[in-house]
Amino acid sequence: MKKIFPLKRLSIKLAMSLFVVLVCGVLIGNNVWQMWKTHDMALRAGEVAAGNLAHAMSQHSGDTLKAVNATIISLVDRLEQDEVLAGHAEKLALSLSRQRESLPQLKQLSVTDAKGRVLVSTAAEFTQISELENANFIYHRDHANIVWYIGKSAQVLNDGSWVFMMSRRFNHANGDFAGIVLAHINVEFFLKYFNSINLGKKGSIAMLTEDGTLVLRRPMMLTAIGKNYSSNPIFRQQISVAKSGTFAVTSRLDKVERVVGYSHLDQFPLIAVAALSKDEILEGWRSSAIVLVIGNGVLVIMMMIFGSVIVRQFSRKMEAAASLSQLSAIIDSSEDAIVGATLAGVITSWNAGAEKLFGYTASEAIGLPTTTLYADEQAELAENRIGSIVRGEPVSHFESTGRRKDGSQVQLSVVMSPVRDGEQQIVGASTIARDISERKQVDTIKAAFVSTVSHELRTPITSIRGALGLLESGTITELSPKALQLVRIAHNNSKRLVSLVNDILDIEKMASGYMKFEIQRVDLAALAMQAIEANASYAQSHQSYLVLEQHPKFAWAMGDPDRIMQIFANLLSNAAKYSPVNEKISIRITRVEEHYRVEVEDHGAGIPEMFRSRIFGKFAQAEEHGEKNLGGAGLGLNITKNLIEKMGGEIGFESEPGIRTVFWVTLPASERRRDDQV
Repeated sequence: MKKIFPLKRLSIKLAMSLFVVLVCGVLIGNNVWQMWKTHDMALRAGEVAAGNLAHAMSQHSGDTLKAVNATIISLVDRLEQDEVLAGHAEKLALSLSRQRESLPQLKQLSVTDAKGRVLVSTAAEFTQISELENANFIYHRDHANIVWYIGKSAQVLNDGSWVFMMSRRFNHANGDFAGIVLAHINVEFFLKYFNSINLGKKGSIAMLTEDGTLVLRRPMMLTAIGKNYSSNPIFRQQISVAKSGTFAVTSRLDKVERVVGYSHLDQFPLIAVAALSKDEILEGWRSSAIVLVIGNGVLVIMMMIFGSVIVRQFSRKMEAAASLSQLSAIIDSSEDAIVGATLAGVITSWNAGAEKLFGYTASEAIGLPTTTLYADEQAELAENRIGSIVRGEPVSHFESTGRRKDGSQVQLSVVMSPVRDGEQQIVGASTIARDISERKQVDTIKAAFVSTVSHELRTPITSIRGALGLLESGTITELSPKALQLVRIAHNNSKRLVSLVNDILDIEKMASGYMKFEIQRVDLAALAMQAIEANASYAQSHQSYLVLEQHPKFAWAMGDPDRIMQIFANLLSNAAKYSPVNEKISIRITRVEEHYRVEVEDHGAGIPEMFRSRIFGKFAQAEEHGEKNLGGAGLGLNITKNLIEKMGGEIGFESEPGIRTVFWVTLPASERRRDDQV
């Protein structure tokens, strides 16, 4: 064996280090490229979704207006064929009332003569046309070749509802102008359908005339209704140019960047517009990107320590992460199926997304029972949910198994909501279904990936922590003050890495169902005292102290003692981090019916309002909302929630900004035994 001289050995080490750095750079660069690739795919999926929503809106709106137009044409034909009818107010009023009652989208129907006088109307108080209706009248009077016209939106003063005008002219036998049939179309009818569409918190829906006048919008903006946007560059260069399309725009009002889809109605001079927030479209991608960034950081640390072996291991894991991101992008690009049905469960409307998802064309699907779309074991549940809608009960999001035309099954994410008429009566049900089959597969891959990476990390990080602990204690050698400070920083950060890996492992075990729980009778009072003793030094390091203020002598409950201690540790450490200097942290245990309730109260700044809805989510940290960075990965409360729910309990909080915050958990009380001490 040849002897390797120190200089040559140094060169080999340097070469290996450079190789490790090069491989790390290549892997990280590849993952960054994959991350931006999936970013573009997510945006394209958002464009498809916005375009599909606009198309669905235009189809629904077109069908609604066709029914109104057919009614107006029928009345015009009768008036032109029987000119005497215009003089018989009672007979004409009866005819208008029947037509009005058959169409819930109609607010009122009216007929005027050639001078604009109201001959008859379904609304008794409507005896004279206003400036709004006069625009339709003048248009027909001055345009003999234009048989129908759609006017602006306006608010009807007597009941506060919003309408827009649709009208046709009718003539005398000699062709002279005789008057108009005027329909007040209820804007709320359109909004009921539009409200069933999930736009996210920052999305919006609008309807404009082809000359750029806004006739309806969700959410409602009173100052914008009736305003003309024909001079707006977006309308002039995008919406008015093509039959349909999508584009991106940043709002001048709220500075939100949105992806906009639009579609012109086939037979009417109206344009349906749907806008989705770019931030909300990219939410799923950001979650993947955060995981990827964390993985890259850990990868660099481990590669620099352990060399080429760790490089090979983590390259496989990063390739799996790239595949996972691609699968997520494919799932996000799927189109939703929107299906309308009667209260008897018969399909009445069917969009392109439904045709793609289930394989039926619209002509094949309309008239079929909705149970046709579900697997046999799910059909009865679907009927029960229709029954809940009939009773006016809300139906929340649920997952189900669907059945396609060819008999194959598909996993669905479903939202059902009632459809009401102008009298607020429930007349049908709207169903939005999404194919989540691929998402189910991705969840399995993700759990396996997290588990493998976490196990690979824990062993080397534990070794690093032990070695740094020995250096810090001075057992091996005495270090200079500067070196000791660096070792102490590294030791503290290795502890945080161990805690992060353990948290990730706990989350993965709970998600996959592998975490074991030894449920037994436990004394919560005794466990609370042990937890206070175990966490006292941590509280002291944050200049606060723990006090068990209220508890029964014995609090017998059912739970896993180790998991309960983990819950105590998470709640007490959180309270300590956010408590002011020299403030106590109060712990209370009380009996509430068949449960014991444990409260942990601190007197810190409280929980920001914007953060409360996601406080129990993964990687949730209040510093995103202005709080100081106090460490941690934002996994503690998510783990605590999962642990307490697995043991049959609940978790919640109460917060008064600047005064106090109380986190509470409950556990089922144990049945009393004869030998129990009170």
